[in-house]
Amino acid sequence: MALSEQYQQQIIDTIKQLPEEKLAEVVDFVTFLKEKYQPRTEKNIVKLGGLWVGFEPTDEEIQEARKEIWQHLR
Repeated sequence: MALSEQYQQQIIDTIKQLPEEKLAEVVDFVTFLKEKYQPRTEKNIVKLGGLWVGFEPTDEEIQEARKEIWQHLR
């Protein structure tokens, strides 16, 4: 088994041991890592044209919104 496959299996095994209410946090963290290391290109950039001017949600608000959405997807 290749090293990458070993990591994948270890991650899967560890996730299976987590309580269900912690899975949203795992998704948030993995999404954060994916976006952090994803190469930026023009097609990745979404320009909102001022739509969000003056609106700056806190990290807690964003995390709460993600949890709420995740619960509706189950």
